[in-house]
Amino acid sequence: MATKQSVQHPKVHASLIGKYRGLTIYGNLQKAKRTGKDRLWIQIRQDQTKPWRVAASLSYARAVDIQFEKDSPSPR
Repeated sequence: MATKQSVQHPKVHASLIGKYRGLTIYGNLQKAKRTGKDRLWIQIRQDQTKPWRVAASLSYARAVDIQFEKDSPSPR
């Protein structure tokens, strides 16, 4: 279970799960109010200015797959 840590990104109010190659992953469990549903939010943010772009996002009944691509260097 991730512990609450300071958040670097101003739009994220969640616990830090991990970092990988310039991407920071956060998670937040929102408990249901009365008869609602519990919700788990996973947010992925970049540390620098957009070196990775979201190339594909697939949603399944029990999973989600997200693919990031890095632009190739510009030829000079």
